[in-house]
Amino acid sequence: MPPSTPEGTELIRKTAYHFEELFTDDEDLIEFFTEAVEHFEDEFEETKEAEETKSKDKEHKMIYMDLYKEFESLMESKILGVAEKMGFEDAGEFFGMLQETLNEKEGYAQGELEQATFDAVLSSYDYTAFVKFMRKKAEGKAKM
Repeated sequence: MPPSTPEGTELIRKTAYHFEELFTDDEDLIEFFTEAVEHFEDEFEETKEAEETKSKDKEHKMIYMDLYKEFESLMESKILGVAEKMGFEDAGEFFGMLQETLNEKEGYAQGELEQATFDAVLSSYDYTAFVKFMRKKAEGKAKM
């Protein structure tokens, strides 16, 4: 591992910073979320029919998997970019070191922001978490 690669608490702090920056400032991700959320919005129209679909057993539309695959691909490129910024040769080395550090710390992060950031990144590789996240985003937008 190159000497410029962060370790321990510095690795957690820098990782949280870079990923928070991605989720708040990255134009590609902002554009993806803006366009993708439209496919989830119709679930939250204020009609009797929409209320009936708010159960936990909601069916997933076919497009949800397509959107998830697009998001997963986008995140992979972003994660590789973060890993390279931090001096790692590849995403595997980065995640290996991060996982080792997190295991030693018996948790993800030291603050709520870091915890939320890590949760968002880790859930980017989970289809169910992605759909849940997008539904919350759509529900929040529908209430505006």
